[in-house]
Amino acid sequence: MGIPFEAIVALRYMRARRKAGVSLTSVLTVFGVTLGVAALIVVTSVWNGFQAEFLEKLLGINAHALILRNHDVFRDHQEVAKRLRDDPNIEEVAPFVISEVIVQSDRGVQGVAIKGIDPDVARRTQLAKYAPEAAFDRLKRDPLAPDEPPGQARALRPGILIGNDLSEQLHVRPGDVLTVVSPYGGKKGEARTRIYEVAGIFHSGMFEFDSRMVFVHLAEAQDFFRLHKVVTGLEVWSRDPLTSEATIGRAIAQISPEDPLAFDVRDWSKTNRGLFGVVNSQKLLISLMLSFIVVVAAFNIMATLILLILEKGREIAVLKSLGATDGAIRTIFVLDGLIVGIVGCAVGVAVGLMLCAVLQEYGLKLDPRVYYLEHLPIVVHPIEVVSIVAGAMILATMATLFPATRAARMNPVAGLTRRTQRQHVAEST
Repeated sequence: MGIPFEAIVALRYMRARRKAGVSLTSVLTVFGVTLGVAALIVVTSVWNGFQAEFLEKLLGINAHALILRNHDVFRDHQEVAKRLRDDPNIEEVAPFVISEVIVQSDRGVQGVAIKGIDPDVARRTQLAKYAPEAAFDRLKRDPLAPDEPPGQARALRPGILIGNDLSEQLHVRPGDVLTVVSPYGGKKGEARTRIYEVAGIFHSGMFEFDSRMVFVHLAEAQDFFRLHKVVTGLEVWSRDPLTSEATIGRAIAQISPEDPLAFDVRDWSKTNRGLFGVVNSQKLLISLMLSFIVVVAAFNIMATLILLILEKGREIAVLKSLGATDGAIRTIFVLDGLIVGIVGCAVGVAVGLMLCAVLQEYGLKLDPRVYYLEHLPIVVHPIEVVSIVAGAMILATMATLFPATRAARMNPVAGLTRRTQRQHVAEST
């Protein structure tokens, strides 16, 4: 089967653009499509990577959901935890205590959140990836007696697990001591203090977590805040984080059917809804801004075809005189514009994927205090690449319709007459 004559003519027109204006416009148009497609691929891949990396860090550090008691202290947490563990869709349940305190070393002071955890449960969560194994054992040390001098019985000091950014701020390392001060738990409203030994240092890669969170044993936190057997709430890990809210909500409804408001379930998507909303809106805004590059390139395709039609007016007239239909003429110039779009998209995809590979290989350092992450992650979604190319090709096709229709409606007699008149004028001058 031979190549249609419309395609042959379109390719010939692409190769035979003699005028400098048409040729330069064509090059700029291809460059515009390439730039727009490549930029969109890189930007969407960066945002995809940021979302994926941030979500992985977030779910690695925090539980999938928190269960708190409404209007009451959480005394029956052991019974609630036992019933939650019976649900096959729930992986782990752990009680916790959390409060705001001040930690102080010989060389610094910082406000942090102190969290009491069960070290045995922590070993089975993602927190174990960021902290040394021995640190969880050292959290189990018994606290100092109230009348015991701080300088003695060092091995009995309770352990505390801190982040690497906090350790740098306080200039401490494992084995050093920290003083924890809390406005709660003291007698007659007085502040309560206790000396801890740094059991280990974790590094999650998230500045807010590594500089503002410390861990102690659950029993130690209960003793420090004089909570006895009361906890702040339960941390729950489900088998599927994306359905954790529905899974845990159903389990809680079965535990307390007579009082559906007895518990407050806060899954990770709720507690971080604002942050993810900002990330998604910024991704959309930047993608829309970069899409204007492709839109401008589409207008350049239109301008290029108009210039080409003006240059090839006599050839169009000859083709129509030889029997070419309006549809054939329209197809020729639509193909001409599509060729520009296809070349631009192909080069743009190649350049975009190459830039993504370079960024993935060599990385780009980020300030974790601003971006929460330490490096720029890249995740390329093939469906998004296809969508970008499809969008660019749709714009390129739409840009060809007006000039192609104009060429199809050209009067062959008028086209030949105008060409002849221009030749006579040129000869007379």
